[in-house]
Amino acid sequence: MTLEGKFQFGPGIDLAVILVNYERPLDTIECIHSLLASNFPFLRIVLVDNGSKDDSVELLAKAFPEIKPVLIPDNINFVGGYNTGIDYAVKTGATHIFVLNNDTIVEPGTIQELISTSWDVSVPKIVYYDYPEIIWSAGARWRRFPPSVIMIGYQQKESPIYDVPERLYYATGCAFIAKREVFESVGNFDFDFGNYMEDYDFFYRVGTAGFETGYVPSARILHKVSRTLGRVPTRQRYFIGRNTVLFYRKDNRFQSWKLWSYIFWNLIRETIKGNISHLPDYWRGYMDGFKWTQKANASEKSEKP
Repeated sequence: MTLEGKFQFGPGIDLAVILVNYERPLDTIECIHSLLASNFPFLRIVLVDNGSKDDSVELLAKAFPEIKPVLIPDNINFVGGYNTGIDYAVKTGATHIFVLNNDTIVEPGTIQELISTSWDVSVPKIVYYDYPEIIWSAGARWRRFPPSVIMIGYQQKESPIYDVPERLYYATGCAFIAKREVFESVGNFDFDFGNYMEDYDFFYRVGTAGFETGYVPSARILHKVSRTLGRVPTRQRYFIGRNTVLFYRKDNRFQSWKLWSYIFWNLIRETIKGNISHLPDYWRGYMDGFKWTQKANASEKSEKP
């Protein structure tokens, strides 16, 4: 099975762009058009359809007959879809891997800017598709209290303070280019996370392995995300709670008081916002997260010689 789309080998460069579609073919098509319009010629598109039950496959095939996607029979979550693409890219010799959400538009010079840096992982400035003067993410950082990862520049207007390249220790999984050896060393996204916080977990592992992540403000991505979060569905609240615990306590990476500080802060915040009905969903996720990590950490400890 071949996954190559537009594909040219550069002098030692083979950039594989990983796109995962799940019943959003029009967004995926627009994203691919932006990639093909890029001024960076040495790329190939690895397109994964993550179990779509609509007409995604037919529409994508009609729009890009030269791209033969990998078809996953059933949705295996964000992590499963992207890991499938990453594995293929590594197996077929990619020197760099561009992890990219399909609801994005890549500005023409972005890929060249990202791949020209000396960082092991390069992160662009991400702005809102409908409000390109408003930042969605300029990377992410660790906040002292409540101890947690937060996005830099979230919903702030563009300004010179967000135009300074800097080292990052966290970033979102929306868009980044990583050298092949990063994945070979730290692995892919952790399948246990499914859909939430798998990116922060990945960047934690990248940093602890000694790789450097950098923010490249001259590279811009437009992201089709709403500026108003609205109601968070029950299932999403549960998994946010569960994966929060996994992120903090998997491999006992952070002290338990930091997690409990964040948990209580989040529950108090939801209460103040009038979302008392949300609390049981978060709490159930937290408790299941504790059960999972306790079992996983005990198992890992027993396996050590």
